[in-house]
Amino acid sequence: MISAWPSVEVNNWVSNASATLIWRGETQLPISIASPLRQKNASYINSPRSAWFDYLAHECRHMPLSALSISFLGRLSYFLGIDKTVFIGNYPISTSIWSTEQEKEIPNIASKMMNTYPTYFAGIRNILPHRHKTLIEHLDTLGFKGIPSRVIYEFDFRNGKISTPSHLKRDLGLLKKSAVQIDICTELDIESLTKIHHLYKKIYLEKHSLLNPQYTINFFDDVINQKLMSCLLIKDAQGQILSFGLLCRSGETLTVPALGYDPDNSIEGSYRVLFASIYNYAKHNQVLLNYSSGAGDFKRKRGGIPHLEYTYLKSPQTKSIFRQGILDLVANQLKKINAQTLINLGA
Repeated sequence: MISAWPSVEVNNWVSNASATLIWRGETQLPISIASPLRQKNASYINSPRSAWFDYLAHECRHMPLSALSISFLGRLSYFLGIDKTVFIGNYPISTSIWSTEQEKEIPNIASKMMNTYPTYFAGIRNILPHRHKTLIEHLDTLGFKGIPSRVIYEFDFRNGKISTPSHLKRDLGLLKKSAVQIDICTELDIESLTKIHHLYKKIYLEKHSLLNPQYTINFFDDVINQKLMSCLLIKDAQGQILSFGLLCRSGETLTVPALGYDPDNSIEGSYRVLFASIYNYAKHNQVLLNYSSGAGDFKRKRGGIPHLEYTYLKSPQTKSIFRQGILDLVANQLKKINAQTLINLGA
């Protein structure tokens, strides 16, 4: 991950962050400290209760009994103190990717944070067993427990060999047929920033959930114009922005922290065209595309490989016997969960 992020109040970037953000260690790891008094619709990036209970209850809102049960469990987690959590290595985006040096520093920084905030849970998001084996071994030694969090999808173009499923072939054909203009930008003016901010809100907040990070225009301005990320823009013949995807690269790994499109515009298959454009970019640059979670059926039909992602948690240093016992019980009960389990539930 880029190491030169500006140091600002995280609410300048994410209006529902409900946390503070500090930077620690030689590699300047981001540390998010959740506010113990959560604001309404606190972003799942900093709040375990939002990520595991509120978001799921929202997704199950058409099944009232299930939603009520999930909300009840979320309330129990509140009494266990889960709202007080320090996340290590937690960039203000859905998927944090660390450099080799940062990954090595995480256990040491985690130990320091546990001593500095003894009444808080300590956590590390975005852990993948097939990519973070050594890190997991260190976290196990420190007493962290892995909790399944979501299914993410990878497309690996690093060896230049990847099959093209039929659904993807149709998407690539649709992209060619649409005759749109594709630009990779490292600088945007305020008009363009306002447009992509609007498109982001239409998809992540209006279509999906207010528990997603509520990014401000300042966020898009900083990450693009300070060269932390590039931005893929899809424009029509008149040069109007139809959709976008943020592109964040660390080493050989590419993530897409935010995207947006107008579901009501005239272009056929807006999301399919956007995905095909991101796919072509990743393939051309021969990177590992971590395409995060969501739209699982769509991604599997286009060759995405599912992997179960974990959040590793450690109970507070003080009064921890009961809380650690509960955490151990939950972690043991969830060991039987795998990626297919969550896929069967719609992941």
